Amino acid sequence: MSEQSPSGKLPHEEPLNPYFLGLAGLVTRYRWLVLGLSVALTALSGWAIATRLTVDTSVESFAATHSESQQVLEEYRDDFGRDDMFFVLIEGDVFSMPYLERLKALHDELATLDVKVESLGERRADRDAKRHRAPIAAKPAAAPAEPAPSEAALDDAFADFGDDGFGDEGAPEDAFDDWAGVEGGTIIDEITSLVNVRQTRGTPEGIEVGELLDPFPTAADLPALKAKVLADDTLVGQVVGRAGRHSVIVLRTQFMAEADTVKVYHALEDIVARHQAEGFDIRLSGMPALNVGLNGLMMTDLSRMLVLSVGAMFLMLLFLFRHPIGVLGPLIVVAMAAINTLGMMALVGMPLTMLSNILPAFLACVGIGDSVHLLSVYRDEMRRGAAPVPALVKAVATTGVPVFYTSLTTMVGLLSFQFASLEAIQEMGLAGAYGVLVAMVLSLTFLPALVTFNKSLMGAKAEGRHDRLDHFLELCLGASGVADDDGHGPTPAPALRRRRRTLLAGAALVGFALFGMSLLRVYHNPLTWMPDGTPVKTDIQMLDEHIGGTANVQLLIDGPPGRGLKDQALLQGLEKLQAHIAAYEHPDVGPIVGNAISVLDVLHETNRALHGGDPAFDRLPDTQRAISDALFMFENAGPDELRRLATNDLQRGQMSIRIKWLDATSYVPLAEHVEAGIRKYVPADASVRPTGSIYTLVTTVSHLLSDLIRSFGMAFVVITIVMMILLRNIKLGLIAMVPNLMPIAFIMGLMGGLGIPIDMNNLLIASIAIGIAVDDTIHFMHHYRVNHDWTGNVEHALTRAMRHSGRAMVSTTLILMVGFFVYLGASMYNIQRFGLLIGLTALMALLIDLVFAPALIRAAFRRRPPKPQESAA
Repeated sequence: MSEQSPSGKLPHEEPLNPYFLGLAGLVTRYRWLVLGLSVALTALSGWAIATRLTVDTSVESFAATHSESQQVLEEYRDDFGRDDMFFVLIEGDVFSMPYLERLKALHDELATLDVKVESLGERRADRDAKRHRAPIAAKPAAAPAEPAPSEAALDDAFADFGDDGFGDEGAPEDAFDDWAGVEGGTIIDEITSLVNVRQTRGTPEGIEVGELLDPFPTAADLPALKAKVLADDTLVGQVVGRAGRHSVIVLRTQFMAEADTVKVYHALEDIVARHQAEGFDIRLSGMPALNVGLNGLMMTDLSRMLVLSVGAMFLMLLFLFRHPIGVLGPLIVVAMAAINTLGMMALVGMPLTMLSNILPAFLACVGIGDSVHLLSVYRDEMRRGAAPVPALVKAVATTGVPVFYTSLTTMVGLLSFQFASLEAIQEMGLAGAYGVLVAMVLSLTFLPALVTFNKSLMGAKAEGRHDRLDHFLELCLGASGVADDDGHGPTPAPALRRRRRTLLAGAALVGFALFGMSLLRVYHNPLTWMPDGTPVKTDIQMLDEHIGGTANVQLLIDGPPGRGLKDQALLQGLEKLQAHIAAYEHPDVGPIVGNAISVLDVLHETNRALHGGDPAFDRLPDTQRAISDALFMFENAGPDELRRLATNDLQRGQMSIRIKWLDATSYVPLAEHVEAGIRKYVPADASVRPTGSIYTLVTTVSHLLSDLIRSFGMAFVVITIVMMILLRNIKLGLIAMVPNLMPIAFIMGLMGGLGIPIDMNNLLIASIAIGIAVDDTIHFMHHYRVNHDWTGNVEHALTRAMRHSGRAMVSTTLILMVGFFVYLGASMYNIQRFGLLIGLTALMALLIDLVFAPALIRAAFRRRPPKPQESAA
């Protein structure tokens, strides 16, 4: 049979796309202009990164701006400040004079901490406004230095109370003079420890609100102090451990950006280091400390792995192309695509989040694939004897269409994240799609302009000489069921058996993937990313063990109109609700709820103090009038203390509940338990809403899986349509989706089988998988369709598609595998898993495209008799 196509072209020739042929001509003619514009735009992006890019790796960056949980959190912050706090845990003999003296010195220095931060007072609503979003609708914050209400205003406010049980007749004129007079002057908004924890005492005139260690105890006072503190459940789990071997200093800072929180963290570390001593072991913990420590570890690991990954890719490119342009060209394209993407994010105000910080790795997959395909076809043309410029023009004209459709489908997959409910995911999709577009443009313009300077074969062997890649491709053809004949008539039995074995192996792979996917779960716990013994991880575990919890859940309480927090029915309901929450036990962990702080403590303490410190009166006052009187006396004696728990008008309050650190999804049963208690115990005319960073994290993580399914469902539909348009055949378009989806199913099934959960760190793995799979599939299927249109011969079309695209597909896969398997050397487990999964995805996508896809095509398309032209030949 003749090896010529009906048009008379040689087997390796394909029609040249006129649009990309014209583009190649322009690039080769104006190469210096193309290179100059590319470098200039990249330099502009670099400037934007250096001057305007912000980093926000907090969990809050994932929350939807207008979600109910975020709205409630902002309301809480309006009135009560930050909900996440630093904890300074100190181990030693707490009730000894050396310990207490050191504790006071440390407390005093921390209280005066002052670090210059540019974003002092900045909140998420402020950042959203800067980024041209509609800011969160929240009422103005109650400023700590709010002027005291006038006497006339107070008279008006209490005029209706009278003797109805809610009033306080005969109050002194200066009763509210110091209301909201919280000390300021540093970035520390509030500090609490054994040194200054609230102590309410009875006096002949009523009560006195002071500090526990005022006056400072003597050695003779210590036994009584120890017994008193350890018997007080409001102190144990708040500022001291039950065994008396640990105490904690709780620091609430003012609002600031994540970058400035890092400055504060390091300033705290310096103070802690100065006060370390034998018998006084200090650890810095809490949610802000976890975020800073985690981000520092991740950035260090990622930076180190990026250098090693680029080095590994460099060596593989050197092995494959053996020429500076062939080695550096793809790497430069990837680097420029990443810089331009981050520059765009900086210019439009998108922060770099925990999710988008792996965009450079994603763009490496896309940029390497596009570049290597073009270079491989260019090199093959050179090997066949073409001159450098014509070879380059032909390479761009034949690979341009598949590169365009590869980029288009990958962009569609990323833009599908616009259907997600979380804005961080939406923004990542936009930035990723923009990066894919830039990588495509650079691969088809900048890289060809650079290649015009090449004159060598880039390491390729002369025409007719086979290398290891050729032998590997022949093995893949054999495994897929290639028939050793002219491609007409019945399929030979040996080839049919090989094809059936391959299809059965593919079906088994799909079965394994579906089973593994059924085990997949959402589980977000950054502590599990860190190796055991990491200081940040150890510190949180110690705080959980000895004090009762690192995390907090806040309840935002709105009392009945007119009565507010003085309402007896509401307070009684809150007592029952607090007991209900404290009784919660996690099904797997056991008790996780620690100390709770609220206005209930104020009333208990005041009632007890008014009855001579009798523990029997450590409860709510018995009558409505007694409750109102107790609150009024406490307002007069300790306005600063009450301001931390309630607003000035006592209409709104908060309850802060310490809980142990768990993964986000493990808090879901607790959240349901809390909400059930609210429905059961809170009066209908009052409102209690759970909030806090942990609660927001729960609601955010709960959306991850549904967002992923919804986004990929839409991407699947659109990519299928694009495939049909590209391949001009509905049947072939549907078949092409099988090798696109199998690597994704495999990697998700592998994650389920190995117990690797979906979390905020690896959410992009499916997107990267589809980018890798689509890249290989489109190149192979496009060239199969073109060759099949010429010859009508399935075997010849598959063989020619394999020869045209196979080498580039293998080369791309080898580069990505070595580049991402390097990540197995990271210290953090999440980065190790990321590298392993992406490397395996690249390998699986290659094998499916080179072995399973040809077998599937052979099964779907019948072998035809020769065309008349071929018969005549």
